[in-house]
Amino acid sequence: MNNEYKYVGRSLTPRMAQELIVELFTGQTVQRQEIIERVDQVHLERGGQPAQAATHPVVRVLSAMKAAGHAENPRWGFWSIASSTIEGTEVVPARSGDTEPQRIKTLDAFLKWTAQFNAKENSAKYLFRGVSNADYEIDASAYRRVKKGADGDEKPDEEFERFLQLNRDLIRDARFRGHDRRNGRELADLEILAGFQHYGAATCLIDFTYNPLVALWFACKTESDNPSKKCCSCNQKPKILPIAGKVVAVRPSDFREFREITLDSLQDKIDELLADNEGNVRERLYQWQPWHQNNRILAQQSIFLFGVLKINPNRDAECIIDGSSKEEIRESLKQIYGITEDMLFPDFDGFAGQHSQDIPYAQRTASQYRASGDRLYRRQKYKEAIPEYDLAIRRDPDHAETYYQRGLVKFHIGQYEGAVIDFDMAIDRKSDYAEAHYQHGLANARFQEYEAAAEDYDEAIRLGLNTADVYYNRGNVNARFQEYEAAAEDYDEAIRLGLNTADVYYNRGNVNARFQEYEAAAEDYDEAIRLGIDEAIVYNNRGSVLAELELYEEAITDYDEAIRRDPNYAEAYYNRGGLLAELGYTDEAEQVLQTALQLARQDGNESLIVEIEQYIRDMNLDTGENQ
Repeated sequence: MNNEYKYVGRSLTPRMAQELIVELFTGQTVQRQEIIERVDQVHLERGGQPAQAATHPVVRVLSAMKAAGHAENPRWGFWSIASSTIEGTEVVPARSGDTEPQRIKTLDAFLKWTAQFNAKENSAKYLFRGVSNADYEIDASAYRRVKKGADGDEKPDEEFERFLQLNRDLIRDARFRGHDRRNGRELADLEILAGFQHYGAATCLIDFTYNPLVALWFACKTESDNPSKKCCSCNQKPKILPIAGKVVAVRPSDFREFREITLDSLQDKIDELLADNEGNVRERLYQWQPWHQNNRILAQQSIFLFGVLKINPNRDAECIIDGSSKEEIRESLKQIYGITEDMLFPDFDGFAGQHSQDIPYAQRTASQYRASGDRLYRRQKYKEAIPEYDLAIRRDPDHAETYYQRGLVKFHIGQYEGAVIDFDMAIDRKSDYAEAHYQHGLANARFQEYEAAAEDYDEAIRLGLNTADVYYNRGNVNARFQEYEAAAEDYDEAIRLGLNTADVYYNRGNVNARFQEYEAAAEDYDEAIRLGIDEAIVYNNRGSVLAELELYEEAITDYDEAIRRDPNYAEAYYNRGGLLAELGYTDEAEQVLQTALQLARQDGNESLIVEIEQYIRDMNLDTGENQ
């Protein structure tokens, strides 16, 4: 460190840069980038701190030195420093009250910066714009096009006239070519310009957004987003240094002349909006949000400002996005807020642009194919999802979750054998995969492998998958094995965990009936019916438990309802006839039992036939065999 350097510990400013340029390059012709790098290097070696300004001090100094006659720009990118330059002469005076914008390196820091606008009165009226290069001005694209075509000697009024004429020409040519109608309606001048702005034409409109995070996404654009850019004639990509971006905040109502475009003013000609009666620039800021918005405008929460050639926000209303932090910030925007190129450009043109010839094709990764499969699965496009998971597995054959997801898809379309294999593969790669054990159990149950299914459910619960569905399905298996006590406990737990379906109450009702817990069973059947189950068997079963509770009239009503819902329900006739016989209504009971026997014979239900015939004999009734 040079202890004699008077700028030790201080950030590089234009004045310091000027002194170093004079010291290091007087009488030389050098590339601008070399000047920047050498000034930075010497300043740091002597104990100074890096520049904090959005525009590098060397850039400001060189332009000012050229204006003062102390430097020349003989060809693009090269600068000659005059030997007559007077050391110590400040050619770039500091601006009064000027403060450097805050430099942002993280999403969290950006959110803290935007908090100042949320705290201010009428904060909702702030608009934001992000640009990928902090040196860019906030100006209309038509103005940039005018400047590129200028000869350098134009006066401001001539510059504005060219700017106005450019927009006139665009509107006139659009009308001449028939691009001025939509849905049978003639478009206003502004609507024509908005349409062309959408497709990349230079107009007087400046895009802003209500959402500062969207502006941040655009500010984080990098040179890598333009992979076709090559270096000179060698066709090699140049070495690209990170370029700082910028986000600015503007409150249009702060401008001295401000006006919102209404449906009436939309019909004004562009000349009336931009120029006064003498043809001079109005210097009035307009705000316009098109009423017929496309998907891209909606996604970006876009709004247009126009009327001035460029906007100069206050220094505290802009922040600089560190160039080396752009990719990390964009990743944070994607992970936390879902802000991606797909989201911001959801229309056909945006999709096509993401697949243009300028963008090298990169084979998708396993995670990308997996994400594609997941999206199709959520849309219930199961068959289309399988090839995506196949490709993900081909690229990463050890990822347990991919097998699990493919197993789910196969299960949904009835490919149970394939589903079992996939769940096995998932468990092989991740033995404690509780969800895979549970789904494996469901698939085994489809094959009537109930013992294996019960083991799967046990393991899923042991691994911590304590969900209502797991207990419900294990309860069903236990009921099949006549493990009624265990089944009842499982149904209780499923209901406690929030399962509130007709099936769980119906199944628990059946188990309670087996335990001769008739009141509990009746309550469960009541709840199943209340929740919408509409099958004859529920009424038949409730009728049976009501009969056990000696609620005979209610039982007969339930048997009648079961028969009404299924006129061929032999068991309901049998139960109704038996109850009538026990109540002493022998004649009616005999008729009902004969109907039950006839329906059982039609169904070929041998066990029920034997049971009904035995009951009729026990009651000394006619079996009807000779009829």
